[in-house]
Amino acid sequence: MDQATVGTDTIERILHRYEPYLHDCRRYIGGRLRRDPAAAVLVRYFEQGKMLRALLVFLAASAIGSEPSKMLMVGAALELLHGASLIHDDIVDEADTRRGMPALHVQVGIGPALVLGDYLILRSFAVLREAETVYEPYAVLGALHTLNHYAQACCLGEVYELLPSSQSDPEAHYLSVVKGKSAAPFVAAATLPAILAMGTLGEIEALRAYGLNLGIAFQIQDDVLDLIGDASILGKPVGLSFVKGRPMLPLIYLEREGSAAARREYGRLQQLEEGRAELVRLLTAEGIWERVSTTRDKYVSAAQHALDCLSPSEGTDALRVFASYATTS
Repeated sequence: MDQATVGTDTIERILHRYEPYLHDCRRYIGGRLRRDPAAAVLVRYFEQGKMLRALLVFLAASAIGSEPSKMLMVGAALELLHGASLIHDDIVDEADTRRGMPALHVQVGIGPALVLGDYLILRSFAVLREAETVYEPYAVLGALHTLNHYAQACCLGEVYELLPSSQSDPEAHYLSVVKGKSAAPFVAAATLPAILAMGTLGEIEALRAYGLNLGIAFQIQDDVLDLIGDASILGKPVGLSFVKGRPMLPLIYLEREGSAAARREYGRLQQLEEGRAELVRLLTAEGIWERVSTTRDKYVSAAQHALDCLSPSEGTDALRVFASYATTS
């Protein structure tokens, strides 16, 4: 099976089919930010993103037979939360660029950027509350509780990544961080449509498992791109996680499974400010990339298999394609 194809569907066709919803979502976000402080900067910031989480919202809605256009507020809420996390990440990482532009804290200062990130978090909940114009209030309340739960999980994942770990297993620590930091927003995007549309418990659980495994695979691929990616293509700096000493699966595998000589060389490279190119060559020579790909693909397959519990449809097929696309691009 081609990684971006299931049956006769392709990611290109899916993106074309759902582009009207993504366009409306961008306009929805822009319309609610235009009177806010630094509005011009914020609106431009959201115009540049891939909107993967909003797309997942619309795909999940289709998969359970719900109308994607009614999920506009959900997609906007997830993108606002994601935008806030990126603003805070860039401050913590001292990153200079994001989405091909100067990072928000570079444009407006660290203080204003920090507060604007906080504001976007609160704004996301207000936007989701607007779903009461379409869905039952108790369903919206359930969605708000769910979003709150996963937003907290995301923040805790970020905190655990920054603090020293007491776990003896580096991979277990890595996965516990990733399940919060990266997977929680994907779980929220996948499950909120089913909660609002009053889907069955089976549908919600299938979409939760899909989002969790997809989010883990997404972060593993992000680790790879942080080491071998092109900043001009990704629209953000690369190599920051390595420089900051953050847990990354390729480096965990290198320390655990690499040869003694490779581990010594890795220790030397950690002392250098510009050791990324040499590290990439070392990972290649030790066969670490193949090991990482196997783990990533395991989680992609788990995400796709979770969809077997849903009724076959164009929407579930699109989710299968999306899982491969989001974790390889």
